[in-house]
Amino acid sequence: MELRSGSVGSQAVARRMDGDSRDGGGGKDATGSEDYENLPTSASVSTHMTAGAMAGILEHSVMYPVDSVKTRMQSLSPDPKARYTSIYGALQKIMRTEGFWRPLRGVNVMVMGAGPAHAMYFACYENMKRTLNDVFHHQGNSHLANGILKATPDRRG
Repeated sequence: MELRSGSVGSQAVARRMDGDSRDGGGGKDATGSEDYENLPTSASVSTHMTAGAMAGILEHSVMYPVDSVKTRMQSLSPDPKARYTSIYGALQKIMRTEGFWRPLRGVNVMVMGAGPAHAMYFACYENMKRTLNDVFHHQGNSHLANGILKATPDRRG
């Protein structure tokens, strides 16, 4: 899918919605400027691993309290005093009765697992994306293959 963009008085420039430019997955768009969504094509594996680890740790850290509440709400035999009607209400009740830090209990273990897992995921994904772009080389199938690779089920529950 393409978008047409450009400034007033300039010729419209075709850009890919998925962040890829026409150069097959590089970090530059048709005008030669860097895409803000992509790392440069010269980025090393360690750069991709660092970006993946940071993204995974941040995402899981932000969502950890919500996941803790969700787990409590889904449990078959919750605490008899627990009458949760909403996620926000449950979070308030847990913090009021069990302490402010209770929803974050165990976040350190999650960080230790999420960092390396997401680092490997990003490194493998970027490596496969680059390999598939080289194999299919501008035939349109590389975006389909990348989408299928990205659409594989996640192990999170």
